[in-house]
Amino acid sequence: MKYIYYLLMAVLLTAALSVAGCNDIPEEESPIIGTEEPTPFPTETPSDWSLTPGPVGTMPDGKAVSASAAKDPITNKITVQFDGGHGFNFLVRLDVTVYTSDGRILEGSIERPLTMGKTISFNGTRGTDRVKITAIYNTGDVVVISDKVYQREEAFAK
Repeated sequence: MKYIYYLLMAVLLTAALSVAGCNDIPEEESPIIGTEEPTPFPTETPSDWSLTPGPVGTMPDGKAVSASAAKDPITNKITVQFDGGHGFNFLVRLDVTVYTSDGRILEGSIERPLTMGKTISFNGTRGTDRVKITAIYNTGDVVVISDKVYQREEAFAK
């Protein structure tokens, strides 16, 4: 009978220590990260923002891939699609950066598992938008495969 009391006391003591946090194993201290309140709208245009397309890189031999972008003339939605290629198996992801005419920079990625036809969408503007598509390879190569400007086409203009 005494064994039951000792067992019950041991279980209660263990539970109390666990709840009190005495069972933590000390780990490396992580740096304190300050929190900043987000600005609802940018007051200045970012320094790397530009509607002028940059140069397109050369893909490594045998690792060519393709992606395309389109802008809907009615909704201004920008859709980027992975089209495949010989370097399909060497890709880690496709990074997409959209520079809008109102000064915003939108970023997104098409990640593994990569399949032909996989898409990512962004909300564009009624004006001119620039879409930059960058291929990230598992060999460490980073290549800009497309950098184009898309203007809103009037849907019913003749």
